[in-house]
Amino acid sequence: MKSFLYLLLVCLSALSAHADMWTLSLPETGILPCYTKATYLSRMHERHGGSHLGMQDYTISFPFTDPSRSYIGTWRYFIQGNAAVSIIDAGGPELDLKKNELMVMSLPVSFIKTISPSERLTCTFIPRFAGDGLNSSHTWDLPILLDYRITHSPALTYSLGLAASPRFAVYGVLPYVSFSWQATPEWLLRLSGYELAALYRVNERLHIGPALSMEGGTWMVVTPQGQRIFRMRSLALTLLTEYNFAPAGKTKRLLRAEIGSTLASTAQFCKRNARKDPVETHHYKPGLLLSVAVDFRF
Repeated sequence: MKSFLYLLLVCLSALSAHADMWTLSLPETGILPCYTKATYLSRMHERHGGSHLGMQDYTISFPFTDPSRSYIGTWRYFIQGNAAVSIIDAGGPELDLKKNELMVMSLPVSFIKTISPSERLTCTFIPRFAGDGLNSSHTWDLPILLDYRITHSPALTYSLGLAASPRFAVYGVLPYVSFSWQATPEWLLRLSGYELAALYRVNERLHIGPALSMEGGTWMVVTPQGQRIFRMRSLALTLLTEYNFAPAGKTKRLLRAEIGSTLASTAQFCKRNARKDPVETHHYKPGLLLSVAVDFRF
């Protein structure tokens, strides 16, 4: 016990001596939601079978640090908590889940290095739980993201990155590209995450345009054959509206609304092997997609 207390005192003394090397600052608004989203996907019937599929998804994010004022040496860091509940409307003789409420909880930790005024490197570790909660032995994962962002000009910003998810991704490591391009004063073309959007500037606050996005998720679920990876994907074409309701001169706050239709949807049960080989796959007819989100992450 004395040895432990001595070691603790040594560590505290070292941290105090180098207090200028690190700092942790909470967001000025406190621990309040910075992002919320609700998505509704209507019931879709299988193209060649008797099952049906639909989804309601509710997502919320909380910031735990202020990345502009939290740093370790020359690296800034950002910690947030994410939680999502997906209520899957699945049924029929060929598609049945023991539990329709699927959960995702994660704690992304990002380290951000400013290389130059126009270049930024971000490394993110994402401890993540994704499953039905019936058996948690294989529901944990540690995805890693490496993102190199370049501000080419005031009109063009793009990122080159690598993403890895050992337990759930089909491929161990996958490269990706994202960008935001103000092609004309009226039109913005943006690829971010799983969404490609072309937005028309109606005025300073309102943008509207078509978007192509991927909805769904991946979870570990219990089946009569044991634990399987359940993957749901829907490619959707929507009309996206973004409205900035922040007061003039304040940081942007977006209200996002989407309405549209799915173009192609699949549901898969996959093995837990390295290649995530599908055990069974179901394809569905188009359905209605509605989504509303509030985003303060700027």
